[in-house]
Amino acid sequence: MGIFRKLSLINKGLRYKLMVSFSLMTVVPLLACVYAISPYLFPGLPQTVDINLIILISLIIAMLGFIVAKGVVNAVVELATEARKIAGGDYTRKIPVASEDELGSLGQSINKMTQRIRSNLDELKGYGQSMKDINVEIHKKVLALSSLLQIGDIISAGSTIQIDPLLEMAVEKAASLFDTGFGVLYMPRAEGGDFVMKTAHNIDKEKLEKVVIRIGGNSIMEKAMDEKSVVKIDGGAKMQKEFDDFKKAYNLKNALVIPIYSDRGSLGLLLVGNRLVDFRYSSDDLDLVTVFAKHITIAIESDLLNKKNEELITRDNLTGLFNKRFVLMRLEEEIKRAIFYQRPCSFIVFNIDNFKSFRETKGELAAEEALKRIAKVVKDNTIPVGKAARIGGDEFAMLLPEKNKREASFIAEEVRNKIGSTNVLKEGTASLTVSVGVSENPIDGATSDELFKKAFDAMKQAKSSGKNKVVS
Repeated sequence: MGIFRKLSLINKGLRYKLMVSFSLMTVVPLLACVYAISPYLFPGLPQTVDINLIILISLIIAMLGFIVAKGVVNAVVELATEARKIAGGDYTRKIPVASEDELGSLGQSINKMTQRIRSNLDELKGYGQSMKDINVEIHKKVLALSSLLQIGDIISAGSTIQIDPLLEMAVEKAASLFDTGFGVLYMPRAEGGDFVMKTAHNIDKEKLEKVVIRIGGNSIMEKAMDEKSVVKIDGGAKMQKEFDDFKKAYNLKNALVIPIYSDRGSLGLLLVGNRLVDFRYSSDDLDLVTVFAKHITIAIESDLLNKKNEELITRDNLTGLFNKRFVLMRLEEEIKRAIFYQRPCSFIVFNIDNFKSFRETKGELAAEEALKRIAKVVKDNTIPVGKAARIGGDEFAMLLPEKNKREASFIAEEVRNKIGSTNVLKEGTASLTVSVGVSENPIDGATSDELFKKAFDAMKQAKSSGKNKVVS
């Protein structure tokens, strides 16, 4: 086998093969020439070689030369064809290498370059996908930042804040951070206690709208609120039974449960999720949603502060009743409404009789307690659409829409009697009386100032005529 391998042209170089081919193909004309001139060169040599044998040998040699040349040409053509396809962008192709000559080496080199190009392209595709993912994340963060700035601007507007539209926008923006995202904000009922849905975006309302969260409960949302910790439920979460039950109960795939709280205690609960399969929240996702939750906290806190400030502006600190400024402003509005609908509106002024001497005798604390108890009587006897106010140191008022002077005088008489029978002290026993004046729109005036003056004058008339009576 070794001798045949040495004689084989497979492992020979391309130049060697071409030389062999050329040599074999040139032997034929050389033999013909030798045969033709041999009689002249060697006239005495007998012609013992058969012409047919010479022709046969010549043909065999020529055929061998042709086969060698054809093999070289076919290899070159095949190499050129494959190289052209690779150059056209088909990097999946591979040049077959059947020999170790120059063509084989060239084929191997082209294959290596093709493999390198293919690897570089795959790497570029990976970079391209990474860049796409990065761009998506950047775009998401830019949108989130823009939304947060918008919410921050609204919050910074102070007293102009309207909490409900702001909370709706915050929940929508937080939910929109994710494909197929949804969000729900739970807040306490107006009367306190249980937490119910305040606003929502893109949710299955049949499931999440009816959720009631109770402080100290055992559900995932209740625990998150009690423990003031974020709960993450996604494809990477350890599937505890309560997580699995929670997802099935509300038809969820992924969710972040974020408590909303401050020094005041629990203010609400934000639930943000999506419906993606095999999704996992990143730390950036958690940070973004948490920032939205903090903005919601600030918005709720700002609203509570604004309401408190408004209450301080419109209410008397000691008794909790409305103050004079507020009740006169409302009186003006009720007068306009009464004129438009041609309905009555009455105003009552109460003044405590002999309160100055009571204060001097009983002391400041007793005087304050008396004011609180009288204020409670006035407030408790105000009609549902009416307003009770403290308009001076020892003066109170009632705004009574839809009541004429006769009806208002009846209410004033009831209040006067109840105040007279009320013990105004915490320790011991004492009672006070009031003098009352009543006015009605439009009989006694068409503005708040006119109705107030008329009722005040009637109250002074009651004082001057013996006190502890109603004058209308």
